[in-house]
Amino acid sequence: MINKRIIYIALALAWLSSCNNNKTDNTIIQSVRPVKYIKVGTSNLKGQHSYTGLAKAQQEAGLSFKVGGTVSSINVKVGERVTRGQSLASLDATDYQVNYTQSLASVENSKAQIESAQAQLENAKINYGAAEANYKRFEKLYETNSISISEFEQAKSSFQGAEASYKAAKTQVEAAQAGQKSSESIARSASNQVSYTRLTAPFAGVITRINAEPNELVGQGSQVIEINSLGNPDVEIGVPENAISEIKNGQNVQVTFNSLRELTFNGRVHEIGYSSAGTTYPVTIRLTDNDERIRPGMPANATFTYGEHQASEPALLVPASAVGEDDKGNFVYLIQSTNNNYVCKKQIIQVGKLMDAGFEVLAGVKNGDLVASAGLNVLSDGMQVTLYQKK
Repeated sequence: MINKRIIYIALALAWLSSCNNNKTDNTIIQSVRPVKYIKVGTSNLKGQHSYTGLAKAQQEAGLSFKVGGTVSSINVKVGERVTRGQSLASLDATDYQVNYTQSLASVENSKAQIESAQAQLENAKINYGAAEANYKRFEKLYETNSISISEFEQAKSSFQGAEASYKAAKTQVEAAQAGQKSSESIARSASNQVSYTRLTAPFAGVITRINAEPNELVGQGSQVIEINSLGNPDVEIGVPENAISEIKNGQNVQVTFNSLRELTFNGRVHEIGYSSAGTTYPVTIRLTDNDERIRPGMPANATFTYGEHQASEPALLVPASAVGEDDKGNFVYLIQSTNNNYVCKKQIIQVGKLMDAGFEVLAGVKNGDLVASAGLNVLSDGMQVTLYQKK
């Protein structure tokens, strides 16, 4: 009985001791989060913005035959340089040549028909003239009662028949001439069909793709060969909507390529897209420096230097990582010192332009303020922090 009481007392003392230890631990342990920060400073907004894009030829063309047929020859290879008008490929033109030959025969036949119609017209004209003269003579004789009415009617009938024959002959000549024009038009079309079986280079360039092989049947309009122009290439980039208004035609740009890191090329803005392509606006930069190592499709970086086209205005800047956004707008966490401690204060701000160095702040902070520059998702208003120091 005594042993059981001793055991109960020992367990009770152990439980009380455990409660006191837990209370002491909860009171002593307290975590204060270190936070990275920056001091708000001013800038004149002169800086640089870089956008990624791809090199592209100034001229690109996907070439196709205007007629369908069987490919008889491909005269170039991928990567081959060609001159304007150079033969690139051809189709079997046998059927088109037959049609052209037949159309030429039709033209010759129409010419013969014109000659025959013109000869008939000439004869009809002579007969018409003689009949007209005879009719007029008989008309005067009839008026003086020198001939009978039957003789006069016969002369009149002959004249009317000759006149009708003359008009019919003129109509036949006109029809024959129209037939000749139609035959010549058909012949020209047939000649064009023959020429369409030959594919030539529209400009000097380099062959970048071939999509057909000899003896392959291709349809009208099917792309057979792709050609890109030589010379200074263009660079096409996408500029976000909040920066597109800063881009001007003729603006100087510096371009670098991932494969040519040691070189910087000069260029100018050539075209600015009016409508967006997704979330950005297309801008075309034309390089003024030439290098044969630059090829279409190469990744590029275009750097714009601002201040060249806009006024220099001192402004407060904070890095983009320091700016958050909620249903009330953009905000930062000010870091304020109180009683030798640092506390976060959520501050709503008004932002302006986005520069490479960060957002321009129009209102909400002042020069020299400390703001949290990272980890905004784990901070809260009134939270106690320490300043993160790099070791």
